[in-house]
Amino acid sequence: MQKSGKPVNIWDKLNISEPITNINVKVTLAVVTVLIISLFLPSYKSIDTNFEVGTIWSNEDLIATFTFPIYKNDDVLEKEKKEVINNVIPVFLETDFHNGELKDSLKTYLSLLNDYLRENTKQEKNPSKVNDLKIRLGLSISDEQWAYLLKYYKGEFKDEPVRYGAYTDIIRKSIEELIKTQIINYKKADILSNKMAVKRVDDKLQRIESLEKVNTVSEVLLKFDVKIGTVIKDNNLKIIASEIARVFLKENLIYDKELTDLEIQNRVEQIPKTIGIVKENERIISKHDPITEMTKQKLDSYKKVRFERIGVQDYFSQIIGKVLAVIVLIIILGFYLFYLRKDIFNDNLKLSLISSLMILVSFFAFMSMRLKVNSPIELLIFISVASILLTIIFDSRLSFFVIVIITFLISAIRGGDYTITFISFCGSVLAIFSVRDIKNRSQIFRSFFFILGGYIIAILAIGLDRSEGFSKIAVNLAYVGINSVMSPVIAYGLLIFYEKVFRITTDLTLIELADFNQPLLRQLSTKAPGTFHHSVVMGNLAEEAAASIGANRILARVGCYYHDIGKIAKPDFFVENQLEKINKHEALNPNLSARIIIGHVKEGIELGKKFKLPQEVINFIPMHHGTTLVSYFYNKAKNSTDENKEDVLDYIYRYPGPKPSSRETAIAMLADTVEAATKVVEDPTPKKLEDKIDEIIKKRFIEGELDECELTLRDLTKIKKSFLKILIGIYHQRIKYPEEKKLDE
Repeated sequence: MQKSGKPVNIWDKLNISEPITNINVKVTLAVVTVLIISLFLPSYKSIDTNFEVGTIWSNEDLIATFTFPIYKNDDVLEKEKKEVINNVIPVFLETDFHNGELKDSLKTYLSLLNDYLRENTKQEKNPSKVNDLKIRLGLSISDEQWAYLLKYYKGEFKDEPVRYGAYTDIIRKSIEELIKTQIINYKKADILSNKMAVKRVDDKLQRIESLEKVNTVSEVLLKFDVKIGTVIKDNNLKIIASEIARVFLKENLIYDKELTDLEIQNRVEQIPKTIGIVKENERIISKHDPITEMTKQKLDSYKKVRFERIGVQDYFSQIIGKVLAVIVLIIILGFYLFYLRKDIFNDNLKLSLISSLMILVSFFAFMSMRLKVNSPIELLIFISVASILLTIIFDSRLSFFVIVIITFLISAIRGGDYTITFISFCGSVLAIFSVRDIKNRSQIFRSFFFILGGYIIAILAIGLDRSEGFSKIAVNLAYVGINSVMSPVIAYGLLIFYEKVFRITTDLTLIELADFNQPLLRQLSTKAPGTFHHSVVMGNLAEEAAASIGANRILARVGCYYHDIGKIAKPDFFVENQLEKINKHEALNPNLSARIIIGHVKEGIELGKKFKLPQEVINFIPMHHGTTLVSYFYNKAKNSTDENKEDVLDYIYRYPGPKPSSRETAIAMLADTVEAATKVVEDPTPKKLEDKIDEIIKKRFIEGELDECELTLRDLTKIKKSFLKILIGIYHQRIKYPEEKKLDE
């Protein structure tokens, strides 16, 4: 009994993190999971008609609950709109630019040109007047061409058959002949209807003109060049004439975009949006009927009209229904974890891991609905990744249950898609079996064959049942082949991520730690060989015992390997390492000896953290002793002098704990004591070994060291039998053969 004071909890002192169990975190996690997955669920608008033409309607007969029109497909309607737009006659406004006054303007312009040339011939010309006349003319010709025209005006070209006066008359007559030409400011090639509507500015009536009767500016100028080209051969004079014509031959039919767009809008609005009607109580489609193009239009129209009839109250009730569906599935999962997997339910990090996988797969399902591609991308929803990870991180039973929940969620997100639910379930379940007893990371890739096998069987079953064509089945098989290859690769990468982020210790990690080439185990075997041998034997005992009660046998074995690593610091102070039978404690005070012995727990925890051992393994270091008493030195202190007996406080000689909190650490505590105690049993017969094991287990039970773990009396019986089985194999009596008897004699 402890007389006074309170043992210091080394767990708190060394800041060893315990599982996060806050109930508020659980509630928040559940709410966030429900909300995120609910966002992935399809809206009322997108369900019921998510079927392709050619597939089979697997639901019950669909009867119209109201009369509704059959709307045209968007593609058909868009095609009709394009045809209407292409055939709409563009509208042009006719200006008053070309009228009777234009001829007078032309004469005035040529007279002005004559004045300019005449002014330049004067000996004392007025530069200001000349420049003003040039600006008013606005003729786009070069200075060289101006000089050439002036020479022509002066008559310096004796061989030119046409004099200047005749030249300007030809220009005037040619322009006057083309003034009445209808000229548009639009590319004729862009007018697909080959017709145009002409409207005067002051008149509401329109007239339709053929595109052949109108010209562009370039076409009119070409006609002008042809006319004057028959008389004027000089190239410079022809260019100057064309520039003069350009001043007067301008567009008189101006494209009116506003009126044209209005015409297009009116014509588009006149396009019929429907191609028929479905009356109330009329059958839209029967069960097992193929979905034709017309049936698809009916289904889409029914969905559209039904959605339009939904009010605000119906909209919110739909949201509540979607969220409620997810809540039910999450609650079912919560009940399973609470009643059957309490260890996971109490650890919020593990719950977060499960939640993240559910959200990840739900996101894949959501994207398969959003990506509009003509391929079965729903077969790339990597549910098998979740099944592999859950099996490796937890176990196959939990993985199976969570996968069932996930497949229900996938079905809901895809609007009740039974096909992908069935296919995904088959592939994922076989993936669970492929990694159920995984021994190393490379075995993850073995799951490829199991996943592929599950998918192939499921796709063939669906395809044969629906009489699907070979080409469609082949495409589906190609996509599940991609899924089967990618799932192990993705799972391998995510496994490392989850181990680091969520501080998860998988059996793969433990198996790697069980390698005797690990740095800590190498140090233990070289610096404290006795302790190392004790740990190995203890690991064998613990593994067999854990397997007998369904505990994690790998964790039990690895925990035993590392439970005494703190003895590396002072190996000579522990009896199993004292090869020369020199006990260093004989020269020490019992109090100091106890502190050295107890100190190996603290030093072991520090070493475990330094070498980044998983917390599950570090837990074995303090828990394998619990709060037991270092009885040898306690009794030595009590017996050292009668005067100081009352001053010997047992908590000074007691390990600080904590007590074992898991079945594996409790098994390690029992295995540690059993292995050490049975070494000193003389003539270890099965009966003596069994009695010793019984004694140790009862003692730990009575002391209350097993109060905080989940071991039952039945478990303790199984553990005792497992220990006895291993110890009989170690301490079996050898049979003396005749030859040995003679030698003995």
